Amino acid sequence: MEMTATGYPEFGFYALPGHTDDPTEAVEEITSGERLGLGSVWLSERLNTKNVEVLSGLAAGLTERMGIASGLIANLPLRNPLVTAAYASTMAKLTGDRFTLGIGRGVDALADASGTPRLTLELLEDYVTILRRLWQGEAFSHEGPAGSFPKLALGLELETLPPVVIGAMGDRTLRWAGRVCDGVVFNSLWSARAVEGSAQLVRKGAEEAGRDPGEVTIWTILVTACEVPEEVWLNSVVRRMNTYLLAPGMFETLCRVNGWDASLLPGMREKLAAIDAGSGGGTALGDEGTTRAEEELRQLAEMYPLEWITEGNAVGSADVCVKAVDDRFDAGADGILFHGTHPKHLEPLLRAWDGRRGERSLRTSFNPGL
Repeated sequence: MEMTATGYPEFGFYALPGHTDDPTEAVEEITSGERLGLGSVWLSERLNTKNVEVLSGLAAGLTERMGIASGLIANLPLRNPLVTAAYASTMAKLTGDRFTLGIGRGVDALADASGTPRLTLELLEDYVTILRRLWQGEAFSHEGPAGSFPKLALGLELETLPPVVIGAMGDRTLRWAGRVCDGVVFNSLWSARAVEGSAQLVRKGAEEAGRDPGEVTIWTILVTACEVPEEVWLNSVVRRMNTYLLAPGMFETLCRVNGWDASLLPGMREKLAAIDAGSGGGTALGDEGTTRAEEELRQLAEMYPLEWITEGNAVGSADVCVKAVDDRFDAGADGILFHGTHPKHLEPLLRAWDGRRGERSLRTSFNPGL
């Protein structure tokens, strides 16, 4: 499939989704995304083979048009604000302002293990304020929730500040995102219903802060398995759902925002734990901590109510997957961030989308935060 004349600024994708021992796989994924015209590549971080700064530089060298986002830096206190500001300013200069700084709420276990503060919204806001002051060319001392810094300065002033986008789930964080950030990312398995409710909270937060709600860019992650073999959809969809089932509180939030029955979760976790114990998984470190065996994934797929799979993901024919995309735009999303799939597997979806995208007013910036 050849790249369209304008590309697809409304679509992004994750490179190296989940655990990997071979970060060189990102090269083919990023070049495929650029060739297909996808609007942006998002680079998540694992503190082993997925250093976000290194991968961002790789993406900058492989692309000429596609936006690039850190997606998402989870534990900001691991980096001095000067380090993060320099990372973003370098990427902005290197790419001609195609870069967005994506941040997250952090992982308490990592904060405790590394001896860094657990993230709060107060710390996050303080940290973001420091970044923006640095990008504006200020030199200053600072004392606040993000720490004590006797002297901060980058020695440059950016004409265009890198947008800051946050991954948000809870109601308070969603409203905070609308008040403070340039954009927000909704998690995987967010149904169209969840996108609508969450988008309203983001817009409300922006309005309460006296901001134009339309200036806050809303992305929603969509795990996608479009016209792929069973093995691919089991690994990209079911294994990711299993990972979230292991994460404390994740599926409880999903049930709340999606209107799913949370009383099913204990039994599902028991079944997953039993299978993982027999297959040597169950370390709860991420998607590497749960089974990869195809027959076991097939059994686990059957334990999920069908609507959890169909409402939370895009699985099946190109027409079915395009409807999932359409539904999320109707619900208030500005962009769709594909996850769990190689860009080449998106070709049937993109062909089907070409016949419908002209009916919509879509974003035009390849910088995903604008």
